[in-house]
Amino acid sequence: MKNILIIALSFLVLSCQQNKPKPPAKQAAEDSMKVLVANYELNEISLEDHAALGEAVAPDFSPDKIEGLIGKTFIGNVDTGNFGGVYYFKNQASLDAFLGSELLAGVKAHPNLANFTTHQFDVAGISSVTNGLADQRKTSANRADAAEMHVLIANYELNEISLEDHAALGKAVAPDFSPDKIEGLIGKTFIGNVDTGNFGGVYYFETKASLDAFLGSELLAGVKAHPNLANFTTRQFGVAGVSALTNGIPVL
Repeated sequence: MKNILIIALSFLVLSCQQNKPKPPAKQAAEDSMKVLVANYELNEISLEDHAALGEAVAPDFSPDKIEGLIGKTFIGNVDTGNFGGVYYFKNQASLDAFLGSELLAGVKAHPNLANFTTHQFDVAGISSVTNGLADQRKTSANRADAAEMHVLIANYELNEISLEDHAALGKAVAPDFSPDKIEGLIGKTFIGNVDTGNFGGVYYFETKASLDAFLGSELLAGVKAHPNLANFTTRQFGVAGVSALTNGIPVL
């Protein structure tokens, strides 16, 4: 039972503030890397026209056009009809500026994009051992490198466990989620939002097969069965080659 619990705890996430030295709260908020997950559905637009739209606007979402943006991965799942992007920002200020920008307002107002949602998260420092820090990992400018790549976004809430215990356990077991431990894993970013109580991870896999193998693994099964993790969900997406224009294709 002890071994099962250790395996199950491997998916735990901690907030950046708990992994960094203890600077003033204001500085911590400004210096913490952030992840923004944006999703939408298509409305009266074909997949082909949607792809063409992405090609047209992608250059506007590059780090040289958006202050503080590290990179954006364009994602989509044709089977579920869900599309969007995973953005990595240097800090809260740059994320907030993007959320209030005319660029994003235009996207949200587009008549062919419906049910637009955004969710933001802190990045846990333990992501350094799982190739999950966006400003430190290698990226590719070759569209072909995204051809088979898939993204897994996993989320859960805490159940009868403190933030401190959650953080300490996550730090202890993070190495189990490194690319040398999981076949086909490129990297995992540990994410969390203390205000909403939502935690989890953004994983990049080389192929759909490697993602599926992880979904069927004993490791993930133990995580999902853990009594202190509630409302566990997973969503998977393909990666669009246009992400090459926005520093959004991570590689080993």
